[in-house]
Amino acid sequence: MEYITVKEIAQKWNISTRRVQILCSQGRIRGVYRFGKSWMIPADAPLPTIDKKKNALPLPRKSPFLNMTDLYTSPGSAEECIEALASHKEAQALFAAEIAYSRGEIDDVIKHASEFLSSHSGFYAVNAGGMLLALAAMWKGDINLYRQAKIHICEAPWKSVEEKQIMSLSLACIDSAVRDISNYPEWFRRGQFEHLHPDSHPAAKVFYIKYLFISAQEVAKGAHSIPDITGMGMMRMLPYIAEPLISRVVAERVIIPEIHLRLIVAAAYHQIGDDESAVMHIDKAIALALPDRLYGILAEYRRNLDTILDDRLMERDKEAFLRTKELHKEMLASWTRLHNSLHSKNISLALTVREREISRLAAFGLSNAEIAKRLNIAVSTVRKIILVAMNKTGTDKRRELGAFV
Repeated sequence: MEYITVKEIAQKWNISTRRVQILCSQGRIRGVYRFGKSWMIPADAPLPTIDKKKNALPLPRKSPFLNMTDLYTSPGSAEECIEALASHKEAQALFAAEIAYSRGEIDDVIKHASEFLSSHSGFYAVNAGGMLLALAAMWKGDINLYRQAKIHICEAPWKSVEEKQIMSLSLACIDSAVRDISNYPEWFRRGQFEHLHPDSHPAAKVFYIKYLFISAQEVAKGAHSIPDITGMGMMRMLPYIAEPLISRVVAERVIIPEIHLRLIVAAAYHQIGDDESAVMHIDKAIALALPDRLYGILAEYRRNLDTILDDRLMERDKEAFLRTKELHKEMLASWTRLHNSLHSKNISLALTVREREISRLAAFGLSNAEIAKRLNIAVSTVRKIILVAMNKTGTDKRRELGAFV
C-alpha cells in the first residue's frame, strides 16, 4: 500500500494540514498510522465525511462573541452564565474562553478554543474560535499561532453573504489589532450594520469605535489621511459618535461592550485633554469589570490611558491595579514582538509612561508649549523628554515618534 504525508493528502483533499492532523488524531482516516512524530496516510484513503447532525446544534446567539450578547448582562455573573450553558458544551467552551480572555488568562483561552475548534462545526463557533486564538497569539507573541488562527477564520463554513461579510470583518479586526486598518470592508467603515444579525450588533459597535479610534490616532500622527479632517479633528469628534452607542449598550445591558466602549472613549477624551470626562468613563468601566475580575480588558487600554487608569484602579482596588499592570506588561512585550515580526519593524519598549505620553502628543503635532500647558510642566522639561525619547527610539523627527506610542 502506498502512503503519503499530511501535506500531500491536504493538497489532494483541498483542506488545511491542521484539519488533516485533527482527523488523524481522532482516528477518522482509514488505515492511518503514526510514524515518529508524523502521520502516514494511505494514498487512496477517502476524505472522512462530517457528521452534520452531530455538529448541527447552532450557538444560542449569532455573534462572533457570546460574551458581548445578552447572555451576560450582570456584573459578577460570569460563572453563572457559564453554568447556564451546560446543555450546550460548545457554547459553554466558547463563552468560558471569552471570559478567560477578558481576565487575561490566555492559556485557558487557547485550551477552550482548541477544544471546540477541533470539531470544525458551525460558522459562528469556528469564526469566534479563530478570533480568540488570534487575540491569544498577541498575548503570546506567537506569529505561527496568529497565522493559524486566521486560517481557522477563513475555514469557517459560511453559508450566506451575511456570514461571508462577518468573516471578512473578523479578519480585518484581527489585522487592526496589529495596526493595520487597510482591510476593513467599506460597509463597515460607514457603520452600516443593518445586514448583520442583531445578536452581532453589540460586538460590531465595539469594533467600529476601535476602528475609528485607531483611524483618529493615525490621522493625528499624519500617517493616515481623510478628506477635510486633519490633526486632532477626528479624535475630538469621536466622543460625539461613541457616547450614543454607550447609551445604547447600557439600555441593552450588555456588560463587555459597555466596558470596551467606555475605555475607548476615555482614551479619546484623555488624548484631547479632557481628563475629567475620561475619569468618569474609567470609573464606570472599572465598576463593571472588577466583580468578574476582567483585568485583561483593563490591561488592553492601559497604554492609551497613561497613568489615569492606574490612579483610578489604585484608589479602588490595589490588587486589581497590580494584576492589571502585570498583565499589561506581559501583553505589551508579546504584542510588540508579534507586531515587529509581521511588519518587519523594530518598535521599542524603552519609553517610560511619561515619555510615551509626551511623545504621543508631539506626534499628534502639539508644540512644546502646548504639551507643557496640558500637562502642567515646564517647556524645558517637555523639550528634554522629547530628546530622550528620540534618542531611545533612534528617530530624527517628532512625528516619527508616533510609531512607538
